Amino acid sequence: MAEPAEGFERFFERELAPFIEEGEAERRRVLRAALTRGLPVLALGAAGLVFGFLGGATGDMGSLVQFGSFAALAAGGVLLTTPLARWSRDFSAALSARIFDHFGYRYSADVPPGFLDAFGACRLLPSHDRRSLEDHVEGEVRGVPFALAEATLERRVRRDKRDDYDLVFRGLLARYHFPKRFAGRTILRGDQGMFNALGHAGVPGERVRLEDVRFEKLFEVFSSDQVEARYLLTPAFMERFVALADKVKAPIEAAFDGDKLLLAINGRRGYFSQPSPWRDIRRSDHIRAFVEDIALIGEIAETLKLDTVTKV
Repeated sequence: MAEPAEGFERFFERELAPFIEEGEAERRRVLRAALTRGLPVLALGAAGLVFGFLGGATGDMGSLVQFGSFAALAAGGVLLTTPLARWSRDFSAALSARIFDHFGYRYSADVPPGFLDAFGACRLLPSHDRRSLEDHVEGEVRGVPFALAEATLERRVRRDKRDDYDLVFRGLLARYHFPKRFAGRTILRGDQGMFNALGHAGVPGERVRLEDVRFEKLFEVFSSDQVEARYLLTPAFMERFVALADKVKAPIEAAFDGDKLLLAINGRRGYFSQPSPWRDIRRSDHIRAFVEDIALIGEIAETLKLDTVTKV
């Protein structure tokens, strides 16, 4: 974290608690209005289905009743969920901005165009057909500039004669400034065992063999400059990177490209937790999880010793 926990507690009591209290009052107002509009339409659709299936409506009349009932159910669902979704999106963005600002970071719900380009060029992302990006954060930690975003990537599959999507990545994509600029590009990919040849097909650079047994079990290294890669991946740095992998408790891949360290953390979950619009948002569990995820930003820089005076 950027400061002791008690500092955040004071901030929470002084600024966040009143903001959340106001948000809860607004959430209830929006929920009441949505229920007033949506429930009668849902009830109408449910009654139509009961009449259609149990009331003996047949032929064209039965088809018409069923169609109207399903249409009413769909419309009722939209009337109920859309206002809450809109409120949740706006409240979550405002809450996130306040919390990140407290820690000295800049937040935007939208991710700048081209953010994924560097990660794609280094083959840190699995092949995918659909993507969603959110929660762009940037700033400095331990004097090191960084930027990150959440990404959800899905691959199209054919299932039961229809297109479906499988999740292949959900987690953080982070870019940290590195204290030295590199002429080549060095990529750390997760070891895929017997599927290495297939899984690493197309990764730029040549395979780099290293002597750290535990590191070699976890990662496959590719580089356009073998000498530079070995200069980068000293025993001390490999030890720190393994420690980071243990800390994040999720598959992690990395690339050294120019003066940037790129990290892809596939936690298979959403980060920077937001409250549910269906529950009292004054519950503080989502705030604690949010702050723990923010702490990871600093822990990465600290674990890898990315400050400006560190070499490799």
